[in-house]
Amino acid sequence: MSKRGSRRGPSSAHALSRRLLGRSAQLIIGCMLALAGAALAQPASSPPRSPEMQQRIAQSKERLHLTPEQEPRLRALLEGEAQKLRAIRAKYGSDDSAHSRAEQRREARVVQQDFRVKLAEVLSPEQIAEWDKIASERRAQARERRHQQH
Repeated sequence: MSKRGSRRGPSSAHALSRRLLGRSAQLIIGCMLALAGAALAQPASSPPRSPEMQQRIAQSKERLHLTPEQEPRLRALLEGEAQKLRAIRAKYGSDDSAHSRAEQRREARVVQQDFRVKLAEVLSPEQIAEWDKIASERRAQARERRHQQH
């Protein structure tokens, strides 16, 4: 019986050790997954908002009279569109061929059309009309800047 007792002792200790290690491993894995989820939830790879983006958001907030619910939704749309457009520019890099420029414009147009559909889900028809005025003013300013550079 003493042999049995000695066998059970180490095997029981071994089983307990395995259970504890299993629980520790589960806890460690759980913590790692939680940290990974938190890291993925934060836009660590997205650059800080540019002054132009901050100005665009502030102007939109003021001129569109956004509700507290609309502001974060519009901000997310604007930031998402900017990120997608940056990715398109990065994809084509310094390739200045006519084909590359045409593809870049085509892809950007798709992003802008998608943005427009999502924008209509956030803003009222009156706000969309004001948004269009703001966009028209922004395009005119960009043309003027380009004209002054040349």
